[in-house]
Amino acid sequence: KVQILPPQPTKVKKIILIFLSIILSLCLVEVLLRSISIKPWSYAEFNTPTFFNIDKSLGWRAKEGSHTIKNPNSDKKTSMTFGKKGNRINEYHNELNNPAVLFFGGSFTQGWGVNDKQTYVSKLQNEYKNFTFYNFAQAGFGGTQSLVMLREEINQIKDINLVVYGFIEHHEYRNVARSAWLETLAKYSRRGYSEIPKIPYASLNNENKLLINPPIGYLQLPLREYSSIVTLIEKFYMKQITKKRKRGQKIITKKIILEMDEISKKNNSKFLLVILDWSNKFTNDEYKKFMADQNISFVDCKILLNKETLIKGDYHPNEKGHIMYSTCIKNFINKNKLL
Repeated sequence: KVQILPPQPTKVKKIILIFLSIILSLCLVEVLLRSISIKPWSYAEFNTPTFFNIDKSLGWRAKEGSHTIKNPNSDKKTSMTFGKKGNRINEYHNELNNPAVLFFGGSFTQGWGVNDKQTYVSKLQNEYKNFTFYNFAQAGFGGTQSLVMLREEINQIKDINLVVYGFIEHHEYRNVARSAWLETLAKYSRRGYSEIPKIPYASLNNENKLLINPPIGYLQLPLREYSSIVTLIEKFYMKQITKKRKRGQKIITKKIILEMDEISKKNNSKFLLVILDWSNKFTNDEYKKFMADQNISFVDCKILLNKETLIKGDYHPNEKGHIMYSTCIKNFINKNKLL
């Protein structure tokens, strides 16, 4: 007997079947990911004007002018004013030929969310009217960007008496551009940025010396806002390329502090590190010992950050918190005759 075989699929039909199988598999994976709360990429929405300019070496800096920001958790509006170099303007303005005091750091020092007269730098300026205080701190900056900025400004301003670095625990993450920090910056990039920001990061070269690398940002793949699979690929890739950075973030942060201190002293300026926020007591004590061993001036001005000292719905100090910071710093400056 002659066996009659069923008709075999053509090459085109095989390709179509393979394609449909892949599509079906991807759809099933997409459903599975969403069922375990892995969602497509989404931005944190804010009704905030663009007031950060993109900067090739720093990543960004505040745009010159006065900007009004509305707190998304309340009806309160805040006025923030910046100078030509992105520096926060103080309520009291001193003559430019006065001896200078330079401040660097992140949003705590910049005074994110409070008015110009309410920042701790502005309150200190009102205490020391024979000096001109420059607040170069920027929201989102860590030690790496602060060091880059200090290198730029140290030779631009004459007669610098004191350099102050406002230090928080999270600067360790920022200094080495950990994937979680790059993701956070991308997530909140519509909060005043014209595009997803990039940041320079520090590493160690073969001779164990500090190296500042060009700015990098979070991976952005097509269809990221529609597919959980794409979001997962982005996250996996970023974690893979940054996973070794965690091991070096502490020694790198210490080297950044050392260089800031050395640059200041070479310029015949004093250096002061101010601890503003730190939750891990053991690492906090470690940094204090390190700075004491290296003869680096520091003061612990940590405060209890709660509803009494924080902006409503935001992890940034309110005016009461800034008053506490300014009092702590002023007492240390006066006791040690830094100004």
